[in-house]
Amino acid sequence: MELWGLEIAIIILVIILLFIFIALPLYFTAKLLEEDEGFLKALGTTILLIITFSVCIGAFTYLGLCIIGLIIAIIINLLIIKAVYETDWGKAFVMWIVAIIMSFIITFVVVGLLVGVGVLLALY
Repeated sequence: MELWGLEIAIIILVIILLFIFIALPLYFTAKLLEEDEGFLKALGTTILLIITFSVCIGAFTYLGLCIIGLIIAIIINLLIIKAVYETDWGKAFVMWIVAIIMSFIITFVVVGLLVGVGVLLALY
C-alpha cells in the first residue's frame, strides 16, 4: 500500500510547524526589544535567515572554506535582521543570539519528544 501523498503532506506540515517554532524566539525577542513588527514578519525573516545561512555554509563548504562561510553567513543574517526590523547592530545581534539559542532548545525538545514517542511506540 502506497501512501506517498500522505507522507509528503505530513513532511510539509512538519516543515511548516518547524518554521513556526523557530520563528517564535525571533518574534518574542523582537517584542522584548520593542522592535515588534508582527509574527508574519518574524516568520518571513526566519525563512530568509535559514535560506541565506544554508546557502552560505553550503557554498563555502563546497569550496573548502567553512570558517569564512560561517562568518559571512553570520554577517548576512545580522544585516537581514538589521534591515527588516530597522534597528541598530546591538539589537540585531541580541535578537539573533537569543533566536539561535531558543531555536536549539526548541529543536532539542521537539526531537526529544519525537524520539521518546518513537521509543514508546517501538516498545508497545
